[in-house]
Amino acid sequence: MAHRNYLVGTAGHIDHGKTELIRALSGIDTDRLKEEKQRGISIELGFAHMILPSGREVGIVDVPGHERFVRQMLAGASGMDLVLLVIAADEGIKPQTREHLEILKLLEISNIIIVLNKIDLVDQDWKNFIATEIRGELEGTTLAGSPFSPVSALTKQGIPELLARIDDMLPIVEGMKTGGPVRMPLDRIFSLKGFGTVVTGTLGSGTVRTGQELAIEPGRVMVRVRSIQVHGKIVPAAFAGQRVAINLAGAEAAEISKGAVIVSPAAFQVGNILDLAVQNLPEAEKAIRQRQRLRFHIGTAEVIGRIHLLENTEILPGQSGYAQILLESPVLTAAGDRFVLRSYSPLQTVGGGKVLGIAAAKKKRFKEELLVQMRWQDRGDTLKLVEIELTAPQTLAELSQKFPFDKSLLSPLLAKLLASDRLEIWREDGADLYWAKGAAERWRSELLTLIEDYQREFPLRQGIGREELKEKMGLLWNHHRWQSILEFGNMQKYFKLAGGKVRANNSPGLPPEILEKLDCLKKYWDEAGFRPPDLEAGARKCAISAAEITAYAQYLGEQNEWVSVSGVYFAARIMADARNSLEQHLQEYGEISVAEVRELWQTSRRYAVPLLEYFDQQHLTRRRGDKRILYKKA
Repeated sequence: MAHRNYLVGTAGHIDHGKTELIRALSGIDTDRLKEEKQRGISIELGFAHMILPSGREVGIVDVPGHERFVRQMLAGASGMDLVLLVIAADEGIKPQTREHLEILKLLEISNIIIVLNKIDLVDQDWKNFIATEIRGELEGTTLAGSPFSPVSALTKQGIPELLARIDDMLPIVEGMKTGGPVRMPLDRIFSLKGFGTVVTGTLGSGTVRTGQELAIEPGRVMVRVRSIQVHGKIVPAAFAGQRVAINLAGAEAAEISKGAVIVSPAAFQVGNILDLAVQNLPEAEKAIRQRQRLRFHIGTAEVIGRIHLLENTEILPGQSGYAQILLESPVLTAAGDRFVLRSYSPLQTVGGGKVLGIAAAKKKRFKEELLVQMRWQDRGDTLKLVEIELTAPQTLAELSQKFPFDKSLLSPLLAKLLASDRLEIWREDGADLYWAKGAAERWRSELLTLIEDYQREFPLRQGIGREELKEKMGLLWNHHRWQSILEFGNMQKYFKLAGGKVRANNSPGLPPEILEKLDCLKKYWDEAGFRPPDLEAGARKCAISAAEITAYAQYLGEQNEWVSVSGVYFAARIMADARNSLEQHLQEYGEISVAEVRELWQTSRRYAVPLLEYFDQQHLTRRRGDKRILYKKA
């Protein structure tokens, strides 16, 4: 399993001891500004790292608790895997505690530990009272049942137990993706004499390496990575989930605004009209109104915008709806990103939700077809939903019936899947059939396994019948779709078609014991001439079981070694002799009777009549009265 990197953060009301708690956990003072030292509060984000009992080193971020600094708290929450919600035992839940809780819920950060700090200042009864109050506050939310850790950051009481609890919880948290494109929201930008521009943030995805070319968005400022620091140490690479400082070449600090994102070039979209699923907080005092001016927080960015409601005249407290936000400046985002909305003035958190995508233009309100599309997008990654739907091959028309998108919207999604090697295109009657690559590969693997197993079990059959294969695979496709898939698969050389049978490309050869029995049968039938034995006699002669002899006969027929005539098998060489001698006789004498045929072939009426009827069917002969003449002279 790949190594995971995690970020632990704090949240809570001002002066409840978050910074002191981090010092107790890590030994690092995160108050780095002179003003913070003087006032005793955190204004900017502070960063540290700590060693857990398991030896795992994790990053830790201290966010401000004062109401004026919620923007910094939002920036800090970006990328957190686990949050320590710090509540002072002597004060309990305060306004910023509640606001931080709402922000955590809006950002869908559900992995939290309630840290009841300053327990050295209260007795047991008061501590129990505060704990009951907190549980009541969390009841009915996704945070209900979060574990409690009573500590005193000042005396270090409970700190070892808290470290152990953090260590236990982190492995169950989903790690960030070290693969894929780089994406790191920037929370600090500054210059250092002798180094130049330095940016910091939490690496949300990808891997950053020294010398790598990256872009800063919005604005597409191209930069190069000079050096990288993680936890104060120079490293050649940084991975998703780590707190990272990057020394950049190619941009001045003044060119980069806080809230920008450093990314792999062209990997993400930038825009100022976003499609949103919006949730108004149940505790909000007012509805979110059409065209209301709001502060839009995403990652480390804060941008002013106007809300454009698409299905409501307003979104009441506790309700949700679909909307767009028209931002005054662009942001970098992707479908599924979480955001928070705060009122323009006074500064209050009013709601949040999920980004559904970047829009090209402002949408018309109350259009059901647009709302249906947004509901689908709200269910998850639209590209992934289309990929999931393509577990079986479908035409564009068939797919469009399952999604509320018209072809102009579906086609780009299919093009993206194809470009990322997640789609295969098959053909049916000249039309494209779209098939998710993973599903198509699994189908091929299952099909080839069935064919190969069947050929090992029944080597003489030289493949499995088309309909039998369809039944074994449990497919419900119509006959035409199944035949089209088989024909296209044959063209792509995934397998071979031989008449009504499907074979593996590398069919195993027949076992020596079967080849020996086949040679015995061929020799026996050649010697019998125009008086071939029945299959039972052939089975006895060549030591073949009665249950298997039919398969041997069918195989020899498929290999053009034998020819079946009214249920009687003749050697192909004998049939060729019969045809030649019959044709020669008719050309010389013009006609022939059954008695003459018996004499010509030295056989009995039992064989002569079916052979003549066979040649009638082959349009060599034609019956006239009780004799045969050449078909072409009839």
